[in-house]
Amino acid sequence: MQPKDPTARKPNSPAGNGNTDQPSKKSSNSESEGSVISSRQSASIIASTMIGVGVLTLPRVAVHGTNQSGWIGIVIGTAIAMLMTWVISRLGGRFGGQSIVGYGAELLAPPRLKWIGKVLVFPFLLLLLVYWGWASALVARLFGEVVSTTMLPTTPVEVIIVTMLVAGLFMTMYAVEVMARVNEIMLPLIVVPILIIAVSSFQSGRLENLFPLFDLDWKMVMTSSFIMTSTMLGFEVMLLFSANVQQSPHLIRSNMIGVSIPGLLYLLIAIAGISVFGYEELQLLAWPTLELVKTTEVPGLILERLESAFLAVWVTAVFTTLANFYYATALIIKQMFKFSSHRWISVILLPVLYWLAMRPDNLYQLFATQNIIGNMGMVAGLGIPLFFGLVGVLRRGKSEKG
Repeated sequence: MQPKDPTARKPNSPAGNGNTDQPSKKSSNSESEGSVISSRQSASIIASTMIGVGVLTLPRVAVHGTNQSGWIGIVIGTAIAMLMTWVISRLGGRFGGQSIVGYGAELLAPPRLKWIGKVLVFPFLLLLLVYWGWASALVARLFGEVVSTTMLPTTPVEVIIVTMLVAGLFMTMYAVEVMARVNEIMLPLIVVPILIIAVSSFQSGRLENLFPLFDLDWKMVMTSSFIMTSTMLGFEVMLLFSANVQQSPHLIRSNMIGVSIPGLLYLLIAIAGISVFGYEELQLLAWPTLELVKTTEVPGLILERLESAFLAVWVTAVFTTLANFYYATALIIKQMFKFSSHRWISVILLPVLYWLAMRPDNLYQLFATQNIIGNMGMVAGLGIPLFFGLVGVLRRGKSEKG
């Protein structure tokens, strides 16, 4: 009787009845899609992806256009990110065992013409592919610039970029479950030191730099919210990894916590930066968070140079962000074109990402490219979940009415 059980489950898998049937439905498409990610690991992936290279420029970006009230944009941006994560979590729960590649085609397909859904969803998947790949290259380039400037001035930036990309490539060689475990382990090592440093930096701050608190209009609020939401991107990777998440009644709450952790850290860093330097000086600093760490002293003089410890933690945060984006880029190509493995795709992507990383000639072009990718991420991270969430509601209402 036992040998017959696996074959008996196959006819039931298309109906999507039960969580145990979903992995078997997708096992033919991907060797890693049978992996199971817990709700805590899902929150870790979201938080680790959101906390990345942007931490170093956060205070300067926060005060752009809103001066000393820049922290308000972070609060609104975090709320928007939580709303989008809720939508993505609901879509993943409704279509358990499927990613945006699967349920996107299903939602857009007419009842008797399933192939049309695959055609209509392709532009959305292509946007995610370009955004995740370009974001991986940008993270590697920003990492190289910071490390070359602060720690390894005699090392060519090309060597630093290739090293980080190869580290991300190493992560993509394993299943999704392994990637989730790495994020789960790395997250406390990132959050706790940054939280301690952010709180300790308030000892050098001046409260008068934060006043007046609400000296801004609605146009400034909207502009700041848009900019800060672009810095909170990373949650959209769950459009792809939701296929591997084990459905649980606590999943949505865990994902909300995963978004709120970066939101809290970013809020503390921005307020500390404004209180220490003032918004005028912050706009002149290339890496304001690093300068903020240099002004911070840990009680007891445990560390004489705190920026060294901060950069060590920051390297870990950059690695998880780059690796997650890199993995998502390779995995979405595999699912779009029905390839058997994503490993060789990751190897082919390595020179492409290096070429994209080296395209900006200087920091000015690098920051301009960062703005372009941020705008692209806003369309992908906000537009795609809202669109498919709305289509899902309309399709469900139509089916219930029928």
